[in-house]
Amino acid sequence: MGTTVRLFSIARIPIYVHVSWLAIYALITWTLAVGYFPQAIPNLPAAAYWAHGLVAALLLFVSVLLHELSHSLVALGHGLGVRGITLHVFGGVSQLEDEPPSARAEALIAAAGPLVSFALAGVLWAFRAAGLANAPSAEAIVAYLITVNVIVGIFNLVPGFPLDGGRILRAFLWHWNGSLPRATYLASRAGVGIAYALMAFGVFQMFGGSLVSGLWFVLIGVFLQSAANASYAQVGLREALERLRVSAVMTPEVVTVAPDETVAQLVDTFWRHHVASFPVVENDRVVGIASVTQLQRVAQEQWPLVRVADVMKPIDETLTIRSTDTAFKAFERASTNGIGRLAVIDDERLVGYLSMQDLTHVLALHSLGQSGTRGHGLPGARPRSLRRVA
Repeated sequence: MGTTVRLFSIARIPIYVHVSWLAIYALITWTLAVGYFPQAIPNLPAAAYWAHGLVAALLLFVSVLLHELSHSLVALGHGLGVRGITLHVFGGVSQLEDEPPSARAEALIAAAGPLVSFALAGVLWAFRAAGLANAPSAEAIVAYLITVNVIVGIFNLVPGFPLDGGRILRAFLWHWNGSLPRATYLASRAGVGIAYALMAFGVFQMFGGSLVSGLWFVLIGVFLQSAANASYAQVGLREALERLRVSAVMTPEVVTVAPDETVAQLVDTFWRHHVASFPVVENDRVVGIASVTQLQRVAQEQWPLVRVADVMKPIDETLTIRSTDTAFKAFERASTNGIGRLAVIDDERLVGYLSMQDLTHVLALHSLGQSGTRGHGLPGARPRSLRRVA
């Protein structure tokens, strides 16, 4: 998601906001301040309309947060980890650590969000019906929130992956044919079809004079198309790498450097081996990873004076993996740790080194019909040896 800021945690679930959220928050505030509230509450000062817009837009995102939180809480109830919830320009997303364990779990997790949106609309409607929002300002804000929560609930039930309705469709297909990849493919194709329909409708609206709303539909369509394709690609990636262990992909012969070596010596080692990083080992223990990118902040004349320990990235769980872990887990970790490398450590002992290049090499062979295990091809493929590139 790019640049995000962590706000707080709910039930140990981190809540983030993406920088794009500021743009949509400003846009919604503007549309409410100049369009909705002047019609709903006439004869107020302009500043009052902007204040109402700020409050209503913020409450809208509180509703979106509750929608996403329901997904995360149901996922936790089914044993799935949740990395966090991120609010962004198109609403929000719950980042789960794994796929649901069953079609039933998928359906329940997906349905939770729209149900909460409809429940919020129902509670607000009851609140207004009971006469608890008689003030014109409260009446206008509550009416707006009822409408948008109903719209959010209905829109998310559209049967196109990765919308909630698309995930419910995937759960049905998964239960029907027993294959998560196949179900994901079909649901994602439905998502792409709906994305194109939204883009076409947006273009139609723009030609009809509704430039802003038409452009918004086009952007939502582009986002859904990208998300549907990316979601299916991730399932294919998981299918390719989940069956492999790190031990089958890693490079077992590892060149290491010591923390008390100078940066000048480190650069010489880079030149000799033509790689971009090395594990840093002290007393048979990995203490960090030194990479080429970390040298950019050291002036060349300082290379003989600065030690590797001063520029390395200290070891933590984001930089390590076990040989018995899956290659998919390694891919997730290596693709997000900023280095693209992992030290393979068993019982505090370095047993190998793994790079994104190793993993992409396996994926390339998989696309040719080869499995990542030595000497064993996929059905119908001729066995070939697997050469690992450090």
